[in-house]
Amino acid sequence: MTVYLVRDLVFTSKIREAAEHLGVAVEGVRQAAAVVVPARRAQLVIVDLRLPDALEALDLLARDPEAASVATVGFVDHERIDVMETARALGCKQVLAKGEFASKLPGLLR
Repeated sequence: MTVYLVRDLVFTSKIREAAEHLGVAVEGVRQAAAVVVPARRAQLVIVDLRLPDALEALDLLARDPEAASVATVGFVDHERIDVMETARALGCKQVLAKGEFASKLPGLLR
């Protein structure tokens, strides 16, 4: 299963469509505080790093012993180098620009 903290309808639709095509279960959460519990049973967590609480979500995942080992992928505008670096420092295993994320999404979900 994949958990995602994404509020952008375009990216939410892309995630759901790709997951449905691949037969992968997905679960969306709306707030950082809600990401840890479902992440404990997930193989992947996707975080929209443009969200105000995105870095908080990564921090919560890193602090939880069960969720810390789950693969995390974050995406953000390519010019947001500061956010990319902070996300990596918080344990986000893969940080991608929005376009790259969209093109790699099926492979990420597999």
